[in-house]
Amino acid sequence: MSGNPLRSQSSALKESSTTDAVRLVFRRVVRLLVGSVSFPALIEILRKIYVEEAEKKLIRNETKPTKSALALMTGLDTRVVSAVMNSDLDSSLSPKNYCAESALLDMWANDKFFADEQTGKPAVLPLEGRGKTFQALVLRSIGRNITIKTVIDRLLASSNIRLVSRQVESVEMLSQYYSPISSDKAQLTDIALYESSRVLSAVIHNMDAEPELRVPQQGRWTYRLSPKDYRKFRIEARQLLEKQIKEGEKLLESFEEDHRESGQLTVGFGWYQWGGHESDEESGDQ
Repeated sequence: MSGNPLRSQSSALKESSTTDAVRLVFRRVVRLLVGSVSFPALIEILRKIYVEEAEKKLIRNETKPTKSALALMTGLDTRVVSAVMNSDLDSSLSPKNYCAESALLDMWANDKFFADEQTGKPAVLPLEGRGKTFQALVLRSIGRNITIKTVIDRLLASSNIRLVSRQVESVEMLSQYYSPISSDKAQLTDIALYESSRVLSAVIHNMDAEPELRVPQQGRWTYRLSPKDYRKFRIEARQLLEKQIKEGEKLLESFEEDHRESGQLTVGFGWYQWGGHESDEESGDQ
């Protein structure tokens, strides 16, 4: 029998551990994005970033980032690698491509077929039927696999449209810009993603840095907290963190220079408490 069974078992365990960790991180990200960024858009973003990071890694390793090397490292076809390298993500991912609702509203606002002949603005569309109708707009912008009711419910919830009673039931556009979440939730989503990226940045730095140059990046937790004590724990944890936040702000202020100049660095640290709420129950994500 060829091979080393112990080494194979160890390798399998490492791969399983990495896969579980990746799944856990991606599940959190998807939970933030689902309903506001489409899966195709997310794949396009990820593909572009994957090629860019592979290219940077090859350069750091003093290896020429050829298309063949990038294809090997990313698992993408060389033709795909070439297309990704020549693409401009900012232009290819316009708001209309982020999700189906945005695509529909964009077509409604810009396609002359769905415009009011007198005003040139988006027409009030009959709900169903052929020709200049909301049903036709759904078919052209999204496709046949999504029901009109599903689209109507989503756009009503986001206050982009309203139903009006005429000779036939019709749909009127109220806003061209689709926002599936409120402004405060959008801000919290941005904060969550930025903070997550900063934690990962610290971890990546520490993986490659000499021990004396590593930055603080640690966590503490217990598996033995009684549910009846959780509320009290959260209160005392908040009090502790608020005290440390004030001390941290004073430290930053003591080092902060008076004026913004080129060459200055951005530095910081963060505080958070996790556990006990649905988004942190890892047992449900395994």
